Amino acid sequence: MADVRTTQEDRSRTLAAPAWSTVWRMSGLLALVPTLFFVGLAAAGEISVLTAGGGVAGTYLSLIFIVRRHLRELAILRQHLDDRAQAPDLETALADRRGAISLIGDTGPSAELALSLERADRQFSTWMSAAHREAETRTRVIQAIPDPLLVIDVRSRIISANRAAQMQFGQRIEGRDLSAVIRHPAVLAAVRDAQAGKPTASVEFEIAAPTERTFTVQAEPLRDGLDQPTAALLLFVDLTAAKRSEQMRVDFVANVSHELRTPLSTLMGFIETLQGPAREDTDARDRFLEIMRLQAHRMSRLVNDLLSLSRIETNEHSAPTATVDLGPILDGVKATLDLEARRKDMRVTVDISADLPPVIGEADELTQVLQNLMDNAIKYGRSGTVVEVSAGPAEKVPASYPGKRDGAIAVRVKNRGEGIDADHIPRLTERFYRVDTARSRELGGTGLGLAIVKHIVVRHRGALAIESVRGEGTTVTAFLPQMTTAAGSGGNAGVGQDRPGPRATTAA
Repeated sequence: MADVRTTQEDRSRTLAAPAWSTVWRMSGLLALVPTLFFVGLAAAGEISVLTAGGGVAGTYLSLIFIVRRHLRELAILRQHLDDRAQAPDLETALADRRGAISLIGDTGPSAELALSLERADRQFSTWMSAAHREAETRTRVIQAIPDPLLVIDVRSRIISANRAAQMQFGQRIEGRDLSAVIRHPAVLAAVRDAQAGKPTASVEFEIAAPTERTFTVQAEPLRDGLDQPTAALLLFVDLTAAKRSEQMRVDFVANVSHELRTPLSTLMGFIETLQGPAREDTDARDRFLEIMRLQAHRMSRLVNDLLSLSRIETNEHSAPTATVDLGPILDGVKATLDLEARRKDMRVTVDISADLPPVIGEADELTQVLQNLMDNAIKYGRSGTVVEVSAGPAEKVPASYPGKRDGAIAVRVKNRGEGIDADHIPRLTERFYRVDTARSRELGGTGLGLAIVKHIVVRHRGALAIESVRGEGTTVTAFLPQMTTAAGSGGNAGVGQDRPGPRATTAA
């Protein structure tokens, strides 16, 4: 700033030297009346001609000094105003220019005018600072609104987007055409009506990626001082949670009524038998009570799984943000299921990459994912075999993976069982879908384990892949986003590339 002020002072000194011809001409005009006065006195004999000449010369020289000084001060003020007019921005225009103006001096009309300009600059700078703070406050308020908000100009281009809108539709949407970001005809029609100043109604539409969400959109015209529409404001209200809650109530009633019908019928039949023919049959009573206990446990597991699935679906649109270390979770789940594995003469091995980075997620939900996958592997694996669990950076990810292709962690659970036919694999993550219904119920399955896994993985913005070879076993891989973006060299997204026999894969 000191260098800039010095340059301005030098320019003021250079430009403040008025042309001598101008000074002489203006001094001569101002000296005309005193000259006539001295000539008149000499003609009347009141003063001598020499005295009159001296008076005229002294007056002219004094006027030259005075005129030159005032012209120089006016040139400095003019340069000051020119610099303000040519400034590239407001901050530069209102910068302290007292170093240049101080060349005028502290007294006289020009000095008073310079001080008035300085006071005006300071006042204007204060006003602009207040306006800037107010604008920043409004911007922060708009950015803090949790619902997406867009401002669309008359050419249907996005001129402003708050933080929620950028998270939903993309970070670089400002300046893009609205139709390239939102392709819903009803939304575009509502924007056109708002731009034309017409009253608009709320529009409901759905977004499929990265997760399915339902919004209601309100389009409002923004008007200028002449009450003419100049832009449109789009406010998105997320209805996903409400819609899902409504759908979950419907699904819950339908699923529970279907899945609980059989165990309830069994319980009612046994209760009637115990109250009737088997009232005094001790052996039958013990056998029936054991069956009733198993059926009650099955209903309890079913209800717990349904409640867990409903809770996960409610939050599926909200991605987790915490950091989770998978190593302790894998070790904890293994310790929990070791007893169940030993009952079937099986072992569970865990291979964790030495440089395994943390993932983005919720520890409780990821624990449920790993427990469901490892529990299924034990249930449907052959006795005397090994359940292999591994975790490491993924080299390849399925097409359904929504994140960065080089930023995924692959967690694989592989068993040695009967395997699954190809036509069943795409439906394994559906609710209550079972490849072998009788065997699944015999093993205590509810048909909801993989559905829960899929919804948790989707909520974590990951992907699920299932690969199976009939007669050899099944591998389930969960791809999760890692906290860092560095690509890992460990892990392998492709499973069993050299194994013979029919192979089927799916990505959910």
